[in-house]
Amino acid sequence: MTTTTADGQTAGYMFDNATDEAAHQLRHLGEVLDPGTRRTLFELGIGPGWKVTDIGAGAGTLTAWLADQVAPSGHVTAVDLDPRHITAGSTVTVRAGDIRQMKVEGAQQAIVARLVLMHLPERDQVLTQLMAALAPGGVLVVADWDCTWRDMIRASPSPRATALIERFQDALLAFGESRGADMGWAKRAPEAMRRAGLVDVDSRIESRLWRGGTGICLLHRSNSIQREPQLLAAGMSREDLAELRKVLMDPELMLSGYLMHTTTGRRPTTA
Repeated sequence: MTTTTADGQTAGYMFDNATDEAAHQLRHLGEVLDPGTRRTLFELGIGPGWKVTDIGAGAGTLTAWLADQVAPSGHVTAVDLDPRHITAGSTVTVRAGDIRQMKVEGAQQAIVARLVLMHLPERDQVLTQLMAALAPGGVLVVADWDCTWRDMIRASPSPRATALIERFQDALLAFGESRGADMGWAKRAPEAMRRAGLVDVDSRIESRLWRGGTGICLLHRSNSIQREPQLLAAGMSREDLAELRKVLMDPELMLSGYLMHTTTGRRPTTA
């Protein structure tokens, strides 16, 4: 399945695991995202013997943690378009592929999809497929950022720094939208999951503060490197980007992450 946007671009993900910068970006993503996802899965009761699929596994940091939780008798399948950064093992299977075009093995106790569905125009179809792959009572964990929430700057070194961050955000998110991403879909995830037939749907919305040189600031810096051509095409100069990267390392900067909506739902135990 290939989807194109109105301007003819191929729809899909905003970043590429094959770039030189990808390993850094994925490591920063894990630092920002993993604590909240682990907490959610603990609350859901993850434990030995579970069969879990990690979709959009990236660097495999969550995959490795999942493998520890389900050991010794459980198993984790990590799925990514380009899984070169993920390590397979006796309890970890790595699959390369687009979730829109592949079948997830059934009877999963949990399926995790982080920063995946917001990028896919076919997200409702994918939700239905993922629910079908759950065991009765199995849980789907969908985590996406609400990038329409832009009140992120808690403290800035200067008005110029604020303006650079805002221009960067405008250009990066416009690029994502040009590829079919829905930057506000996370807010609608609970209703979409309920329509798909999941029950006990719940959602946690959270963000945390990061200083320059840490967490989300490092991620934004990495994103600016990965997507420099698109940022230049949007009107930023190389001098702007160099200055932006210095700002993102400045400890005087205090920046919140996007609002992360982690939505969970279970497959009914009876038809």
